[in-house]
Amino acid sequence: MAFIVVRKGNAEDTGKTFTLSRPVTVVGRRTPQSQPDIELTDEVVSRRHLEIILKDRRYWVRDLGSTNGTMLDDDRIIPGNLYELKHNSRLGLGIEGNSAHTVLVFKETEDTGVIVGKKSLAAGHGGEPEVAWLKIDEGKKEVLVDGQPRKLSRKEYALLLFLYKHAGMVCSHDDIIEAVWSESKDTSAISDATVAQLVHRLREKVEPDLSRPTRIISKQAFGYMLV
Repeated sequence: MAFIVVRKGNAEDTGKTFTLSRPVTVVGRRTPQSQPDIELTDEVVSRRHLEIILKDRRYWVRDLGSTNGTMLDDDRIIPGNLYELKHNSRLGLGIEGNSAHTVLVFKETEDTGVIVGKKSLAAGHGGEPEVAWLKIDEGKKEVLVDGQPRKLSRKEYALLLFLYKHAGMVCSHDDIIEAVWSESKDTSAISDATVAQLVHRLREKVEPDLSRPTRIISKQAFGYMLV
């Protein structure tokens, strides 16, 4: 089994994880005329943008003639051709210069780091992890920590939501930057120190003891994990 994680794109899509449970999975933008298996909201995504194929125990991607193109890692792929996916392969939909507006990451089960025993990101459409101390109402943009409301800045909320949707998984600095600063035209200008400062401010609002964080864990040289 494998998964697709939305690392960058429209805010309502970013952080979602979809299980690749079919021999062929179509990725695209939902319209009244088209309902792809993986639905994205970004206008640069075609209705039937690409398909991911499971063949001979390996996964492949094929662009279906999308309007704005597809990148595999850093290279634009040719529509109709098959390209093999590897763990952490990045799919860019809607090419703008040398980058893409929406970025998906391919994950294979053995290396996802999903914690057994929790409701994981493998739940797919609408599935959320279980985090006993945290409740997030995405519609109202409201956060409850230990049953008490917390007022967060937009960046603090975006970071908490991203970590929550990846609970039990280590999120790298790059992943966090793409999710929280998705509107930035130059994410390379955002330093690890900037990420660390945002994490610290968020910890001030969610940790019982700021001197000994137990809810947002640092994984040195890797990133952060919400537990």
